[in-house]
Amino acid sequence: MSLLISFLIGTQMLHLVVASPPLRFLSPSCNSLVVKAAAEAALNKLNPDRREGYVLSLQRIFNVHELPQGQIGGSLFYLTMDVLETECHVLSRKLSKDCNVRRAHETVYGQCKAIIHFNRDSNHSHLYSYDCILRPLSPAAMAKICPDCPVPGDPSEATFQETAAESLAKFSAESNHVHYFTILNVTRARSQWVVGPSNFVEYTIQETSCPKSQPVSVITKCPLLPSSTAETGLCKGSVVNSRIENRKFVTVKCNLFPRPSPVTDEQTPQSRSEPGQEEHHDDSERHRDHHEEDGHHHQHSRPHHHKHGHKHEHQEPHHPHSSDDITETLPEQKETVGRVIVYPPSTKHVSLHSLPETQAEHLDEKPIPPEVQKPNPTSNPRLASAEQEASTHSAKPARPALPSFPSGFSKSAKCPGDLLIEIHGLQLPLPS
Repeated sequence: MSLLISFLIGTQMLHLVVASPPLRFLSPSCNSLVVKAAAEAALNKLNPDRREGYVLSLQRIFNVHELPQGQIGGSLFYLTMDVLETECHVLSRKLSKDCNVRRAHETVYGQCKAIIHFNRDSNHSHLYSYDCILRPLSPAAMAKICPDCPVPGDPSEATFQETAAESLAKFSAESNHVHYFTILNVTRARSQWVVGPSNFVEYTIQETSCPKSQPVSVITKCPLLPSSTAETGLCKGSVVNSRIENRKFVTVKCNLFPRPSPVTDEQTPQSRSEPGQEEHHDDSERHRDHHEEDGHHHQHSRPHHHKHGHKHEHQEPHHPHSSDDITETLPEQKETVGRVIVYPPSTKHVSLHSLPETQAEHLDEKPIPPEVQKPNPTSNPRLASAEQEASTHSAKPARPALPSFPSGFSKSAKCPGDLLIEIHGLQLPLPS
């Protein structure tokens, strides 16, 4: 009897193996036109999917695996991309190509793994998941690149919170907006001794229901307007305490975001949004450079180099697939799941090797949690209301199974791909 049971189990296992042939992953060139287009599409969907942080730009396609999709058309691309943080906040809805990467000494770098279905013929794409790990340059690396530039600080510290509040007060007093704005989150902070202690901050703001026509003692107590109607934006502010002139110089520049509009899977929010309104207020023309947060020392900062040369020989065409390579595996997953983790600066040598490994299991076996960033206990990083956030998370379905992120490196001799932006002092990894 036991032999019969073993035989039946073995027969069933054999049937499963025969019925489920192994997936045939291809190894296209990281420089091929379709892979570059898939990577661009992945970032154009990854960035607007986030509610916090800054737009990420492609530095290099590090690795790619492809799974053609037969009658469905297109392919599943499993991309590993070296990325750089830009100066644009994700809520600006700007494309990465329209944003400047940070100056060399302010570099925030990392890697993203993404699974995207991309059909070049129909220009259809759907991002299933992404997993990104970012890290700023170490203080030692920053000092080597620009020894006189402002040094990073903890945005949650009281000094930087006060700097943000002072600069926002200037914006509220001098702008023509009807309502007061309040600070949501101080996103970046730096300090420097110029003509005295100087602090520079970036922070997100949202419009409140308190009219400026009535005096308000504590703006933080003003209720926020609904996210669907409120103006939101990103401000850059500075407070320079001059020991020479015995006075304080406050500057602020706020860029208001376009209001989001409903989008389809074929369109990203960036592609249908107009640039935000920009307002700039300075105490004195001769102190404008303080607002630029180190512009008067920028000659010490070695610039990054864009490598957008038109070398068509590197833009390799994508060859058609044979029928043996085609597998139809697309799940019915409508929503993108992903996360971005920002680690503190490393004390190790500045290299992507110093980044923690992005874990493939987060892409393959279970849903990825929402974007994770360093907590800021003194501010509220959410732009949406609590009810909206709760309904969004409760409505998320269980993630359908996707073919696992392939282990190992591509067999293509053209991976990693061409370097698009070179950052002095940052060493990119080679395949292990």
